[in-house]
Amino acid sequence: MTAAPAAERHPLPTLADVARSAGSEVVSLVEMPADDQQIVGGAVLYDSMARPARFPGAVALAIGLSMSGKRLGVKVRELRDAGYVAIVYKSNGTSDAALRAAARDTGMALFRASDAVPWNQLAEIMNAAVVPHRQSGRTLVDIRPGDLFDLANTVAAQAGGAIAIADPDQTILAYSTLPDQPIDETRRSSILRLHVPHSVETDKDYRRVHAATDALNVATADPLLRRTAISIRAGGSVLGSLWLLERAEDHNEDADRILREAANVAALHILHKRTTYVSNLTRQIDLVQPLLFEPRRAELAAIRLGISAASVRVAALSVWPADAVASETLQSRLRLFDTIRTACAIRLPSAVCGFSDNIVYIVLPQTTESSRQFQRTAVLKIVQNARRLLGRPVLAALGVAATIERLEESRVNAELVLSELVRNVAEGRIPADSDDVVADDDSLGSRLQLRQMVASLTTSGQLPGTHALRIARHDEQHQKSFEATIHAYLSCGGNAIETAKSLNVHVNTVRYRLSRVEPLFGIDLDDPETRLLVWLQLWARHNQ
Repeated sequence: MTAAPAAERHPLPTLADVARSAGSEVVSLVEMPADDQQIVGGAVLYDSMARPARFPGAVALAIGLSMSGKRLGVKVRELRDAGYVAIVYKSNGTSDAALRAAARDTGMALFRASDAVPWNQLAEIMNAAVVPHRQSGRTLVDIRPGDLFDLANTVAAQAGGAIAIADPDQTILAYSTLPDQPIDETRRSSILRLHVPHSVETDKDYRRVHAATDALNVATADPLLRRTAISIRAGGSVLGSLWLLERAEDHNEDADRILREAANVAALHILHKRTTYVSNLTRQIDLVQPLLFEPRRAELAAIRLGISAASVRVAALSVWPADAVASETLQSRLRLFDTIRTACAIRLPSAVCGFSDNIVYIVLPQTTESSRQFQRTAVLKIVQNARRLLGRPVLAALGVAATIERLEESRVNAELVLSELVRNVAEGRIPADSDDVVADDDSLGSRLQLRQMVASLTTSGQLPGTHALRIARHDEQHQKSFEATIHAYLSCGGNAIETAKSLNVHVNTVRYRLSRVEPLFGIDLDDPETRLLVWLQLWARHNQ
């Protein structure tokens, strides 16, 4: 008796099936082993810094995997030995020759993903490709709540075309990835950008669909294709729209009914996804709050969050300028938190995120110097990603390491570093688009330590000091500039020529003013201790 093909003997698809279903617009097959009938069980986010968990038949979503290096071959073999059959990666403009060679040596399939597609969406795409929709006979009610890619594939299988689901702002929420689907330039561009290309005609089509209560035919540039759309509603609110693209000659006469049923189910899925998102968001913020701000409850909060490291540090991140975020709605401010939290889940899976007063906090468990360097690099990539998505500079400050019960010290230190970083960017010492926007005590140098000393002396009443106050009162009463001159002179190391350049005045003007300092204020600028004291008092007045 002849053995049945693998796809018929097993409820899950083969590598060959997944390669056909993944959707070449965002995931392209670059290496396939001789045995393309291996069973695929699901997709797993793979942390290249840790050993992979055993998962026979898994597809590894290789986040941050280096395309070269001595350990690349070892990591690929570790995946194979743990049962993985394929790797999804992003090349980010670098050569993937070494990875492809390692995959061939180990018999692994390789899928190269578009650099622009988020990893969480790639996970949904690959998991949707694993389910053999055409053979399963699944209905719309069989789909896990909130799984929009699974829903799109099931509707596409029933309607016989390609499906896309968009929100009211024309952002693509999900799309079908079945093999041999029709495609036109609008669908291709929408998938690649995760947003429908804007045009007067497209915006008009979306308004028509949102206003209608039933399925509508929408014109296509290709007469061989037919597009039908329907709005997705919850009561009177439009949650999005569902679009079917099919070959005109294969038009499904039952398409409108399928779309009506699918739109009702899609509404439930979108609402579930929104509710789950808000619930998870609120829960995480509520859990991290006592960890950061209530030392007495910090240890219990750490246990609930699964943090067991002996040493942790806090990173504080904010959009610059901060008032641009403060003036926005809570929803738009939470977008900063969610952008950073999503990137953090990918690059720093052991970290947890919190949000307060327009600052996003990341609690980073750490054990070694190498983990600190890795975290700093990861935070920089998170900042760069957030800057690209939000269209604004994002600054990040890393606090000192501390134990859980003293985590508040790390948070306060991170906030001090962040405030100094904001000043440096505002005053042009650090470019807002440079790598220096991720900083700590060491990278900011003496200025931050000096500011902390000044804050302490100010609190104790020893600053701003009698010399500085006397000079300021004289300038105010007589409309003079002794304070600026003395401060510049001391900051320039007692060089009158450099002082004149910094003030943009003649050097004789500087020398005259300096000659008047002792008669007017009783300050001997030739005495080094007096110079230090006066400079500190004036620095404090200029840097509050």
